[in-house]
Amino acid sequence: MNVQLHSHDALNASVTIDLTPEDYQEKVQSEMKRLQRTANVKGFRPGKAPVGMINKLYGKAVLADVLQTIASDTMNDYVQKENLDILGYPISSTRMESDIDIENKTDFRFAFDLGLAPQFELNVSSKDKLDKFEIEVGDAEIDKDIEYARQRQGGMEDTEVSAEADVVYMNLTELDEKGKSPLEGGVENKPVSVVPEMITDAKTKKALIGLKVGDTVTVDLKALFNDNETVISSSLGLPKEGLADLNAKFQGTVSEIKRRTLAELNEEYFKQMFGGEDYPKTEAEYRERIKLNLERYYANEADLWIDHEIGHLLLSKHDLALPDEFLKRWLMANKPDDYNQENIDEKYAEERSALQRRLVIDKIAADSKIEASAEDIMEEAKVYYAGMYRQYGMNIDLGDAFLTETVQKRMSDREFVSQMADRVVYRKAYDHVKTLISFKSKKISVEKYFEHVNKHKHEHGE
Repeated sequence: MNVQLHSHDALNASVTIDLTPEDYQEKVQSEMKRLQRTANVKGFRPGKAPVGMINKLYGKAVLADVLQTIASDTMNDYVQKENLDILGYPISSTRMESDIDIENKTDFRFAFDLGLAPQFELNVSSKDKLDKFEIEVGDAEIDKDIEYARQRQGGMEDTEVSAEADVVYMNLTELDEKGKSPLEGGVENKPVSVVPEMITDAKTKKALIGLKVGDTVTVDLKALFNDNETVISSSLGLPKEGLADLNAKFQGTVSEIKRRTLAELNEEYFKQMFGGEDYPKTEAEYRERIKLNLERYYANEADLWIDHEIGHLLLSKHDLALPDEFLKRWLMANKPDDYNQENIDEKYAEERSALQRRLVIDKIAADSKIEASAEDIMEEAKVYYAGMYRQYGMNIDLGDAFLTETVQKRMSDREFVSQMADRVVYRKAYDHVKTLISFKSKKISVEKYFEHVNKHKHEHGE
């Protein structure tokens, strides 16, 4: 057996594996003997067919399988032995020819292509500066949060004329192509509810304000539901496949108008919001408590934004070259349902950025000896699940027994454990970067903060 590495450039290489009969004959013979003992050949009792007949029936297929197994195992062993830092896995070569003519030859050559990871040094220091936002909470944010909470705790009451924030209940009927008369056999008297302020189309929103019970209005169906097929399908009780056949114009007959009422600011309300004995007793105390909660929320928001900025910093300071053509081939070969010749160039850009970031994180972890211990993974999984539950309105403490039991059940899932380990390494790597770079404290209003974030996301296509 002869194994050779052929370097094409710093990022691409090929490995050839030459096999002679001495390398594979013993394994082929062993497999043939196994087949002879188990083969069911017509005209012979099981296991009694002559060796020559077994060779004739199965010899080429067995040889092909044995050769492929030896070549694959040899390739993997070579990568480990030579400590090659590769991306993805070796794939059949397009740079060098394989020679696997089992019909006419006894010596064979397998050729594999490899994508090599770029070699680089970390390039972050105290010269790299990021803004550390101190988001200031003003009366406007406090008022908005309080009003939202009062709406949640308030009720609904009938109102005569619809306003922007009201819930308008109506029965929808599909109109004909001229938009004048009900369509025979179309959607008829389908009850739906809409809130004008949630509608993005200005004309449709305006048409739904100032209505009374019994009024009718002609609306564009897509505009009414912000062109969201999922919402339209659910509201009308129709499959998405059938939406294309609907006419655009619908008539809505108002059946009911509801307006939210705000919960009264009193001790009962404060107690309901905060529970226990530690609840604010006055409106002033309540506003101060809301302010503290918002300050904690925006402090966390600012920390998350720093992590986002660090991600961009790492990519901008380490514009790593990659074996792009190899990686495109590897993605199409290993994930054919997601990648093909038509979409690979477009979808590869995102994969490329993610891989560059991963390489930088791995470099930070290696240089700083960052690891994810079993305890780290367990705690990260708790944070992950607590966040999931919070999305459904469940605030669960990290020390909660239910949360611990839930996470422990997932610890047998190797893929999940690997995902949590990655999260730990990323978090620790980012925390390490924070000790290397400089920060400039910057006070900013909530409004200006989101202007900055939105501008950044627009510029980066996020």
